Amino acid sequence: MADAPSTYVKNAGAFKLVSGIEVKNNGAWKRVVKGEINDNGTWKPFFVNKTTIIIPQNAANIDLDNYSPVTAAAKLGDVTVIINQDVVIYSTSPSVPAFKTGNEIQGILTIQFNSSQIFGGGGAGGNGGSAGNNGSAGGAGGIGLLVEKDFVLDNNNSSNFPHVLGGGGGGGGGGGAIDDQIFSDKDRAGGGGGGGGHSFGTAGIRDVECSGSSCSRASTNGAAGNATGSGAGGVGANVSGDAIAGNGGTGGSAGESGNNGGAGSGDTSGAGGSGGAAGTAVSNAGFTITSI
Repeated sequence: MADAPSTYVKNAGAFKLVSGIEVKNNGAWKRVVKGEINDNGTWKPFFVNKTTIIIPQNAANIDLDNYSPVTAAAKLGDVTVIINQDVVIYSTSPSVPAFKTGNEIQGILTIQFNSSQIFGGGGAGGNGGSAGNNGSAGGAGGIGLLVEKDFVLDNNNSSNFPHVLGGGGGGGGGGGAIDDQIFSDKDRAGGGGGGGGHSFGTAGIRDVECSGSSCSRASTNGAAGNATGSGAGGVGANVSGDAIAGNGGTGGSAGESGNNGGAGSGDTSGAGGSGGAAGTAVSNAGFTITSI
């Protein structure tokens, strides 16, 4: 990937870098995006418009094709995106990558990382199983960085690849349990919900089939994930120790799979749901990342 040309002019005896060129068109000054000269029959660029965009603070779901600081004019030239020190870019859904390069920038795209982090969205927690039935599986985590065009990676003199991780998988729901008694309040126990993964993985939902005087512990929902960690699994219902539903699995932190839900314990018991897979950290679909 060749560097864009730099243009200098001599001003008061000193050469100075040209940051922009404008031409007058129908009475209005317009900025030149790319200037070329004909050298022995070959057109060669002598100037390319360059734009620098700074991401100053934590942000969610960035797509450079739709990120307002990257204007239509900027997309015609070279764009450098600087992610400030320790900024976290995350996704609020496993179906949406945390950061997308887009494909509309026509010039050279450079992304500079400064100990910043990118986390994909967390998978949903699985729901608890009804009495004697299995808990549902946790959802998979989402993509951290989706590469849709070749770009230059400037890691600011660090030897390590930036901290880019897929979202954590959701935890599996707990299995339900049944104790075969004649009393309706002793024959059912619902499972606990699984916890969501990193960055707002939705919580798994409990099954509520446990009631009456013999229900010593009702089931609880799992907890949703958040921007910095995984969600906890919910607790399974307990019918006097005769039918104990499984607890939901904890969701995975960024880049980790969710945990399986626990199996129920009773005369008839369901298995815990499986934990969701961790999301893909970098999906480049054949495009090239050039490190400098």
